[in-house]
Amino acid sequence: MRALAGRIPRAFKSHKTPEGWAYGRYLRAKLQRLPNLPPDARPLLREAGRITIDLMKLGQRRDEIQSTKQPRQAALRRLGSESRKLRVQLLLIEKRLEEMAASNGHASSPTPADLLATLREDDDAAE
Repeated sequence: MRALAGRIPRAFKSHKTPEGWAYGRYLRAKLQRLPNLPPDARPLLREAGRITIDLMKLGQRRDEIQSTKQPRQAALRRLGSESRKLRVQLLLIEKRLEEMAASNGHASSPTPADLLATLREDDDAAE
């Protein structure tokens, strides 16, 4: 597989899908915010992109379940649990990416603590 333009690591066979476009948007935004990422950050960057796609798919599945006449609470709880785990993984990876960029001469904002506070606020609002 050929690499994508703009230093973006390839994650899918075809990036001409809605998931591929979302993945590309996320990674381009991340690279714009952290321009000094070293080359060894590419695997972490790819995983962060994949996690965002997984979160998007979980959100779509949750919407599908909630739109039924009788939403299944067990399925919603399971999706919520999976979503929380993925968000924590994403936070940890983003924190590591920011550390790698900072050690490469680039300080960035917001901090991981800010991101965690935002996630907690989103969880509180969702409940």
